[in-house]
Amino acid sequence: MGKETKIKSDSKISLADNLRSLREAHGFTQSYMIKEMQLRGCSTSKQNYSKYEKGQAHISASELVAIAEILNTSIDSLFTSSVL
Repeated sequence: MGKETKIKSDSKISLADNLRSLREAHGFTQSYMIKEMQLRGCSTSKQNYSKYEKGQAHISASELVAIAEILNTSIDSLFTSSVL
């Protein structure tokens, strides 16, 4: 597999806030998200996932796809200016 693209929020869309809001709306814990991501082949740690939701780390494209699958949502919805 080639080099992965990394994604981070910008001033108009907060990917971090959207990830947290969607996860909480589903009633999922961060630990659950990490376990499910690892089952999908992502090597995400608790520390890294926490940083994703705080906007302190870049998220890879493959991790973003896994998160969308776990949350049963489209990738587009992760990038809306207001998720909920």
